[in-house]
Amino acid sequence: MKTKLVVVNENTLGYIIPELPDTISILHASILKGSVMVNNTGGYPINNNSIRLATEKDFEDYRVSFEGYKKDSQNYEFN
Repeated sequence: MKTKLVVVNENTLGYIIPELPDTISILHASILKGSVMVNNTGGYPINNNSIRLATEKDFEDYRVSFEGYKKDSQNYEFN
């Protein structure tokens, strides 16, 4: 199983690992876009959050490098 790279509520870039399928870990949370999540926690429960697979453009928008994930695409799921 692959780690899913996701956008949560259109304001947070994160990932979901197969070992914790009900938990979102944060790569970057945008307060300007309305995120209430913070970057330095152990993760957030999925609950009723809107989640979609992230794209390369999402990584650009959140100013997070996509190169490592792209090179290791056998271990990551993204759109």
